[in-house]
Amino acid sequence: MQKGNEFTHATSWVRLLTNQKNQPRLVGILQSSLSLARHLVGCCQLHELMSFYKASDVNRQLMADTIAASGCDTLICDRQHYNALIYILSLRQQPMTVILNQENYKPDWCWQFPQHQFLCQQDII
Repeated sequence: MQKGNEFTHATSWVRLLTNQKNQPRLVGILQSSLSLARHLVGCCQLHELMSFYKASDVNRQLMADTIAASGCDTLICDRQHYNALIYILSLRQQPMTVILNQENYKPDWCWQFPQHQFLCQQDII
């Protein structure tokens, strides 16, 4: 995806979250692009959503355990973080909303986690 589209879609993702019946309590942002992660955090702040993004030097296991134990109920994740995401989802019994911001359609592995709601680009177009 081109960088301009990622930033445009970031705004659309946050707008979609704010229009949900149950707004997120805490949005976790797992992105390899620091500029996109910061943009997503900024969009969340503009729409009064609490959010955080992963620091690049955080231990993946610690990050996954912290997210799983926190009140985080929404994740925005890129492909590079799928291993951590799958681990987090396997620890969480409570439903989460997961935005796979680089996918046009849901990957097959999503069906392993029926309690979670997955959103892809087809959901904002």
